[in-house]
This record gives sequence, structure tokens and C-alpha cells, in this order.
Amino acid sequence: MKKVILLFITLISYSTYSQFNNMNQGNRQNLRQRQMPQTPRQAPEFKYEVEKYLGIVVYDIERAAKKSKIKRTSDTGKAFSKTLTAYNREIKDLRRINSFTLRSTREMVENFQRNAQKTGDASGQKKVQETMAENLKPISEVLKTKDLELDKKMKTILSKKQYEKWINYNRKLFKVFPTEVTE
Repeated sequence: MKKVILLFITLISYSTYSQFNNMNQGNRQNLRQRQMPQTPRQAPEFKYEVEKYLGIVVYDIERAAKKSKIKRTSDTGKAFSKTLTAYNREIKDLRRINSFTLRSTREMVENFQRNAQKTGDASGQKKVQETMAENLKPISEVLKTKDLELDKKMKTILSKKQYEKWINYNRKLFKVFPTEVTE
């Protein structure tokens, strides 16, 4: 008798489990059908950062001092702040003077990218890269000299440990100081 009752309870539990499981699957299907159809996602709008390509960085002096472990109230901190303020002013002037070149280069690259996405043809990429390099070369040269000057000043102002932290901070900003080339 116990075996029969146990068998009966087992069969009832399996049948109720399967019924509820089928109902839940049916509800999921109904929910999927009732949901709004999804539109295909579009690729995000391409934004080319010419300044990042060139390595133009305007420093937040407070943050740079903090990351380099420099106290701004010390003599080193004051010289550091003065040097970065002068550098930022020069870079902002450089950006302002060459704003037309920077903007036209950015627009040229973005237009090429949009057309390449639409047509699937990227055959003119080399020509665009050459034109971009040619347009930006004078700015790049001026920027290289400014960066070399800044690097020399920072080497004299900062201790070795602070200078290493300064270089690490710049790497995080994707800023690389050029090495001095002797001819």
C-alpha cells in the first residue's frame, strides 16, 4: 500500500511540474510576441580626435601635481605650476592659431569614414592619411619643440621619483615626449 501511494504521489508531482513548466514557456513566448520589435542598432557616430592624434594636452595643474606627488605650496610646486601654466598658454595659442587646419582635417577624416561605412569602400584611406600627415606636419613640429622644452624644464624642476610619476601620468593621457635627436 505504501508503495502504491508513493508511486501515485510521484506521478502527480511529475505531471504538475510538467504542466507548470509548459505554462511558463508559453507565457515567455507570449511576452516575446507582445514586446515591441527592436530596430537594428546603428553604429555610433565616428568622432576623430585630431588633438589626441597630435598629442596636444592642456594640463589640469592641480591634478598633474597630485598625480606626480608634488605639493603645490613648496618651491618645486610653484615652479611646476608656473611651467605648466606657461605651457598650457602656448598650447592654447597653438590650437587657436591652427584651429582651421585642425577642424578641416577632422572633418576630412570623419567624412571619409562616413562614406567608407556607407559604401564599404575604404580604398582612399592611404590618400586621406597622407593628406592628413601633410596638413598636420607643421603643427607636429612646433608641438615637438614645445614638448622638448617642457620635458627639459620638468627634468630640472622635479626629483627623479617625481619625474617618473610625471612621465607615468602623461602616458595615461596618451602623451609621449619626443626624445632629443642629435644630428
